Amino acid sequence: MTNRITRVCDLRELPDVPKLKRWAAERGADVRYLGPDLESRAVYAAIVGPVVRVARSTRPGPHTHTLVWHSPLERLTPEVER
Repeated sequence: MTNRITRVCDLRELPDVPKLKRWAAERGADVRYLGPDLESRAVYAAIVGPVVRVARSTRPGPHTHTLVWHSPLERLTPEVER
């Protein structure tokens, strides 16, 4: 039996949120807040098919950490094809 790749995800971090917004606008994607990183910075993402771009803000996110921290990328769900 051979293993077949059924999904591919191209996940990359952009240097800042304005660049993420520009990238998303060029592709007709929405930017959404995912949650804070371990340093309490806000993490944002834009998704186009299997391509995901994320960026972290230099400021704290609007929500504080819970007692058990989970990566905001763990809750990232695929978007419906446009």
